Amino acid sequence: MILRRLGNKSSIAKDIIIHFPEHKIYVEPFFGAGGMFFNKPKAKHNILNDLDNDVFNLFEIMKYTPELLLDKLEKTPYSDAVFNDWKTNLETDNLWKAVRFIYLSNFGFLGKPNNLKIDSRTHKKQALINYEKTILFLKDCSCVFTNSDFRRAIRQISLSENNTQEKTFIYCDPPYLGTDDNYSHSFTENDSLDLFDTLQATGCKFAMSEFDNEFILNQAKERGLNVIYIGERRNLKKSRTEILITNYEKQKSLFD
Repeated sequence: MILRRLGNKSSIAKDIIIHFPEHKIYVEPFFGAGGMFFNKPKAKHNILNDLDNDVFNLFEIMKYTPELLLDKLEKTPYSDAVFNDWKTNLETDNLWKAVRFIYLSNFGFLGKPNNLKIDSRTHKKQALINYEKTILFLKDCSCVFTNSDFRRAIRQISLSENNTQEKTFIYCDPPYLGTDDNYSHSFTENDSLDLFDTLQATGCKFAMSEFDNEFILNQAKERGLNVIYIGERRNLKKSRTEILITNYEKQKSLFD
């Protein structure tokens, strides 16, 4: 995948995906870097949403005009001058917005736009390789990108025809409660309550990633949901326990 962001699921995707049920329609209301989407078996149809316009804009351009973006990425120098300028200055042109987003994500330390990484040739080469891999994945996949609040993104999915509810699986990876992040929109307890309510109202199978936050665990218990312990995740400050909350019991999965 092309983006490097705090909290992306690439490193633990395989440990989570084994708990996913079979599905033909995959919905991800918090797409972010796409760490789960790019590591799971492809569904027939994919609805991928993020409230962050930078995320939406990037993947729309990669889907429809990938060659134009690649050309600008290749020609943009890897330098402190460019990095420092983009740390504080936004772009208005959608194509350059996408270039800036990739640049800061890939070349900033820990995916944050603070300090430029060293070894420019290695990082830029790897970013271009990841870009081409992402383009190939998207070309071979039926997917729709949307740019909405998760409430609207989930509710606007049409589930009334041809047993759509039975075919649909919703995976949520929201910003975790009580953690620092580099997202443009942080999450509150009220947001978490709304997310639980919105998911349960769909009648679809769903799973939500979180840490073993007391508030989240209490909500899962009160709502009769299942809690699967994935394992420890360690960052520079401390380690936390990653969990997966589902509204279904263990069943035949994508890999059975």
